[in-house]
Amino acid sequence: MRRGRGARLLRGAALVAGLYVATAGHVGSNNVFFAGEAGPYPVSVVIRPPEVIPGLAEISIRVPGGGIDRVTVRPVRWDAAPEGGAPPPDVAAPVAGDPELYAAELWLMTVGAYRVEIAVEGSRGNGEVSVPVTSVMLGVRDLPPGLGWILLALAILLVAGGVALSGAAARESQLQPGEAAGSRQLRRARITMAATAVGVAGLLYLGNLWWEAVDRDARSGIFARLAVEGAIVRVGDAPALEIAITDPAWRGRDWSPLVPDHGKLMHMFVVGAPGMDAFAHVHPVPVDSATFRVPWPDLPPGEYRIYGDIVYESGFAQTVVDTIAVDAAALTPPEAPDVPPGAPAGLLRDADDSTWTGVAVGLSGPGSEVRLDDGSILEWRGDQELRVDEETVLAFRVWDPDEKPARLEPYMGMRSHAALTRDDGAVFVHLHPAGTISMGSLQVLAPDVLPMAGAGVEAGLAADRRAASNSDAVGVVEFPFAFPQPGEYTIWVQVKREGRVLTGAFQARVLE
Repeated sequence: MRRGRGARLLRGAALVAGLYVATAGHVGSNNVFFAGEAGPYPVSVVIRPPEVIPGLAEISIRVPGGGIDRVTVRPVRWDAAPEGGAPPPDVAAPVAGDPELYAAELWLMTVGAYRVEIAVEGSRGNGEVSVPVTSVMLGVRDLPPGLGWILLALAILLVAGGVALSGAAARESQLQPGEAAGSRQLRRARITMAATAVGVAGLLYLGNLWWEAVDRDARSGIFARLAVEGAIVRVGDAPALEIAITDPAWRGRDWSPLVPDHGKLMHMFVVGAPGMDAFAHVHPVPVDSATFRVPWPDLPPGEYRIYGDIVYESGFAQTVVDTIAVDAAALTPPEAPDVPPGAPAGLLRDADDSTWTGVAVGLSGPGSEVRLDDGSILEWRGDQELRVDEETVLAFRVWDPDEKPARLEPYMGMRSHAALTRDDGAVFVHLHPAGTISMGSLQVLAPDVLPMAGAGVEAGLAADRRAASNSDAVGVVEFPFAFPQPGEYTIWVQVKREGRVLTGAFQARVLE
């Protein structure tokens, strides 16, 4: 544990242990959701990666509008050679009873970053789109106890039979028909059986050593989130949140193998726990290759969960997690700041940083509305029940104070951002209208799909273009998703109007 002036870090070990049951790109959810366009075809894609690698990823593609002749899918590793470095595409089969839905299964053979190339052929021509996927090993599948006992019994029977056969061969192979075995043959049979038993035992011992080595190697590949430590430190006379990557895999680096996502090296979400009554979306900047720092957001003292989204140069995305306890002394400026003349000023706040405090709208679910700080109204549209692993679209509409559909401005290149967490912290997901995919991963894995404008700001997303050109969709933001676990969730929706980032919070109950 690290300490800063006037600050103390308290780690919630049980909470963090619960968070680490999660996957790479998001906490507690390994599935990928994407909404966009494959050329002239709007597509909605859901990818369910396997928990064990190698394994089969389940892919479903919805292509509305009809006129589809063929849909194909292909996995391509981030380091695959341009020519011949990926398998041929597989054809996605139409799903009976749903003319817009196609399904396929793809083998992901290694851990790492992939892109799944989806090609659509039909009456409107041909189109392609790539969806980034983070392939991680989440565990190994243990042998069921009952099957293990059956296999052990069969192995004992097989060994006993082999030893008996060796003894019979040594005892009777040289006897004439009808001749009884003498003491010489019996002694030779016993010696042969003993030697066979010792040999088989040795083979079993070596086989067990090999099996344990293979098992250790497989378990060593199980995904482990980067270890980090958060602390409140002083920069000048102002408190700052500092995140240090302490993982042994990171030690000794003199450079950071990260790439920008929405123009930021880290997107950090600070969530008040357990009350879900405080929230910040901030963007720490690197102090060195392993340390990030950001001015403490305008949040009160308390216990907080922190989630930091990062993207590697390979396109591999993950979320680092920690908990911190912030006391009032850590946030109180000293009466006489010890800042010598000419000392560097404190950290500057990022223009895209935002905070929220309050109480989320109660467990009324879709159909609820909240008042934003500028007087606008954020409405959760729809009235469907939310259930585990059921694909849905979380749809919201912003009304201006005159109750007219509000015009929205891009917020870091998107129409909206959202973050949701199960209230016990077991699930955390950062959402965009394009789905759960990381824009940084997409820029690395398929830069031709997503043009960049300025310092990594994403532009031209198909879903946003359609919404902006449709008067019925003015002020509407939608997020494709499926909740991975039941329970009570808090959802923060962020939009930008007149240069100001606005945040509204809802609560929802997800059923089995």
